[in-house]
Amino acid sequence: MINILIAGYHGFGNCGDEATLQAMTVNIRDMAGDVRITALSYKPELTKTEYNIESVQRFNAMQVFKAIRQSDIILSGGGTLLQDGTSTRSLLYYLSIIKIAKIFRKRVMLYANGIGPVNGKINRRLIKYVVNGVDFITLRESMSAKDLEEIGVKKPEIHITADPAFTLKPAGDERIFKIFLDEGIPLDKKIVGVSVRNWNGSYGKDYIEKIAGVCDRLAKDGKTVLLIPMQFSKDISVSDKLMDIMKEKSYILKKEYTPTEILGIIGKVDVILSMRLHTLIFAGVKRIPMAGIIYDPKVEYYLDVLDMPSGGDIRTENIDENKLYGCIDDIFNNYDDYVLKLDEKVRVLEKKAHENDIFLEKQLDFIRKKKTGG
Repeated sequence: MINILIAGYHGFGNCGDEATLQAMTVNIRDMAGDVRITALSYKPELTKTEYNIESVQRFNAMQVFKAIRQSDIILSGGGTLLQDGTSTRSLLYYLSIIKIAKIFRKRVMLYANGIGPVNGKINRRLIKYVVNGVDFITLRESMSAKDLEEIGVKKPEIHITADPAFTLKPAGDERIFKIFLDEGIPLDKKIVGVSVRNWNGSYGKDYIEKIAGVCDRLAKDGKTVLLIPMQFSKDISVSDKLMDIMKEKSYILKKEYTPTEILGIIGKVDVILSMRLHTLIFAGVKRIPMAGIIYDPKVEYYLDVLDMPSGGDIRTENIDENKLYGCIDDIFNNYDDYVLKLDEKVRVLEKKAHENDIFLEKQLDFIRKKKTGG
């Protein structure tokens, strides 16, 4: 039996990170029957129940230390773990796990990682020192490879793949229609799904007001506006604010749902407007045309790769309500063209997402040979 330890941002209720973990566990089990999977989690009991894997409390040093020692390979990922935009503390946490694993001579793979931003000089040196010691790297974006190259990471083999969430399967239609019924969301009109998050940058301070204005115009056009909180604990308040500002009627998911349920819900809308990366990825999986609002390079990257429109970049400009409305209006007016283009792009990304596990299988083969003396 090969013991796999997954170290990521899990158990915090972020639908994107939970989708990544779910996709990883499903794909690994489909690939290999001789594995035992454990994940570090803020809520280990919930993680055990949701994904039928082992889990330990990520902030219990003794449990983490023991899990590393008992593992054969540590998967750092997916998601953007190696960055100091959130905090240096977060970066040091993930680098420490990698370093401890290598001290115990465990194999380490960066699995579908995003990298950056990393602005601190000392932090960049630490990444160079630690990551040059891992065994294999897959990255979900080409810009992450450029970031690692500029930091000075050269030794491990690096491959650009795609986010594991592109391989996720939705919950069944019966469950999804029940959610729409329970939440009181009508299905008799075209639906625009809207996913927003908090933003405190220099630009875009009135972004919620501008998005609310666009949603009002869409509602007046006869569309149903559905607000979709992706990290429920953080997104529900800003979604409620948007709803309160709107003059027209809108709807909101009032309960927290699993990644497969959110994927299924997104599959029933007609167009997505989102700031959240994994809302865009989920829309891609279900071939739902989308417009994004850029607040982070990863959002910009996937909009470019999917060849879907941006309604504005709030890192550098205020939201133009007419431009944003125009993006969505153009999607509705040229719907089949957008779907066709999206299908072509996503097929490539789905294949690339599965490459994460093809490369992982090679690591598992190395471990099997070592265990058997081959």
